[in-house]
Amino acid sequence: MPTGDARILTTSKGPLYYEIKGEGEPLVFISGWAMSCECWRPAVELLAATHRCLIYDWRGMGRSQPASTNAGFNIEDHAEDLHAILQVEEIFNAVFIAHEMGVLVAAACAEAHPQDVSSFVFVSPRASFSQDEIKSLAVFTPASLALREIAAFPIIRNLVALRFRHAPQPHRNKLFDDFAELSPRAAYETALAASEYYDNLPVEKAIESSFAAVLLICGEDDKKGLAQSRKLFALAKQGKLATLTDCDFLPMLEYSRQFARLIADFTGNLNQAGNKIIPID
Repeated sequence: MPTGDARILTTSKGPLYYEIKGEGEPLVFISGWAMSCECWRPAVELLAATHRCLIYDWRGMGRSQPASTNAGFNIEDHAEDLHAILQVEEIFNAVFIAHEMGVLVAAACAEAHPQDVSSFVFVSPRASFSQDEIKSLAVFTPASLALREIAAFPIIRNLVALRFRHAPQPHRNKLFDDFAELSPRAAYETALAASEYYDNLPVEKAIESSFAAVLLICGEDDKKGLAQSRKLFALAKQGKLATLTDCDFLPMLEYSRQFARLIADFTGNLNQAGNKIIPID
């Protein structure tokens, strides 16, 4: 259930759902692939005491439906949707907090609209889907096929189970429900676009070109995210890499209080950030 100020931005490509809660320095939360903004709710509940927090659903996902028949799902499309929300709310120089492949949207928005972002927090970052994963996701192609029906496919069932298995209740059920309701076309075309978009290494370029501190957060058990975080951390001019012990793919849900503390400390000390790795127990 929404706990902030829930709003809808009507666009020619479909509705964009978002919520704003709190006052202070703006934090913009960008979910990962095929995930609704529900994944951020526990952290936002903590951070809204000192920050203006914005969460939203990507086009074709969560409550940002239905997308129009002529809507595109390229990474640039998603970035422009985010920019449109920020324009309406007059949010500038925000800290972008992006999970998994949301880092691609964050990088694309920053490249096209640098005034939107002041610094990045990347959570369990991913480069993109592999070609094998894209082929597996091809079962999404028929837009009329409900995800509830294709849940019978072992590949899809295992994919969803792996993504959400460490999320605590009731958030796990909510993420499953939102996944079952998303647009199959949006899910597949976004995954395909992410794979193609990453060929130009946009996230690496965003970090290399930024003089602002970067915070990378990942779980110790998330091997892919940890490898990507270390790679990106090596490119940052200043920043921090925080690893959470006994944590996997969803640190903002698995350890919401530690996660919120990391964000609060980072935003409170952006001008004094130094390069160090912080283990969080």
